[in-house]
Amino acid sequence: MLRHRLIFGLSLATLVVVIYLTDAYLGGLTGRPALEITPWRVDVSPWIFEGGLSTLFAVLVTALTVHELLAVARARGYRPFGVLAQVFSIGLALGPYAGHHLSPIFGRNDEAWGMMWLAGALALAFLVQAVRWRTEQALVNLSSTLFVIYYAGGLVGFLTKLRMEVGGRAGAIVLLFSIFLIKITDTGAFFVGRSFGRHKLIEWLSPKKTWEGLAGGLAAAVLASLAIGSYLNFQGIVPMSAGRLTYPWGLIVLGLLMGLVSVAGDLCASLLKRDAAIKDSSSLIPGLGGTLDVLDSILLTAPAAWFFWTRLAGLGSVGGP
Repeated sequence: MLRHRLIFGLSLATLVVVIYLTDAYLGGLTGRPALEITPWRVDVSPWIFEGGLSTLFAVLVTALTVHELLAVARARGYRPFGVLAQVFSIGLALGPYAGHHLSPIFGRNDEAWGMMWLAGALALAFLVQAVRWRTEQALVNLSSTLFVIYYAGGLVGFLTKLRMEVGGRAGAIVLLFSIFLIKITDTGAFFVGRSFGRHKLIEWLSPKKTWEGLAGGLAAAVLASLAIGSYLNFQGIVPMSAGRLTYPWGLIVLGLLMGLVSVAGDLCASLLKRDAAIKDSSSLIPGLGGTLDVLDSILLTAPAAWFFWTRLAGLGSVGGP
């Protein structure tokens, strides 16, 4: 089991690194050629070079996560509306990317589009409930559908939002950096907890997690944040001098924030799976489970990463370079 976990974990990590580094390379290209679609002669190069690859990946993992969440909900006896959940989840994951590239046409890119998208999801969910089930389990069906939409699409959308608001090469780098800190927390907690863990964190929810593992995971996240963040800062790739949290204290806060929220995200997903009496969300990835099992710590951390980099570290469109 551990062998499969290491093999497929490293393979998946390599794939993610290649995707985001390629996206960073594309985002950093200058003087890129125009790619026009005839007969309209529309230049689609900004859509390809600025966040296209990372957003495509986000849409893929959103669709897979929604599929698994629907299965988890149905295992519990709920009846969320599958097609509606897929369409609106993907829309939330795609929204910041589309809003960024369409802003020259519509004149503004703010939260109103996402709010209206969620309002439309709720309205259509009411309609589907009324047509298919009338009053039967109305609150449960509506709630589970909206939960899947926001938990998958809404939270993944913060990753896309981070990529697009920071922009360029730095947008892809900080996204990859944040995900790395989340996963190094998992790795540190796993090995420290396995070697030294004695005191259970929340035994009824996650029996293998310990306070010692949590401390080891946080220490790994802070050290990795300082090491990698220092290099990115001094190389000018991700400068940390313009926001409220500057170098080096910002990197310490980042490591602690990513570590703590990632553990909370893991526990939240465990809560869902225990309620449905399942161990893994699927068997898609041998040794690791399903997409939700891999993303559980990332989903809840995505809003925290976005808030840190754009509002506290000062990168991107709000008070940054």
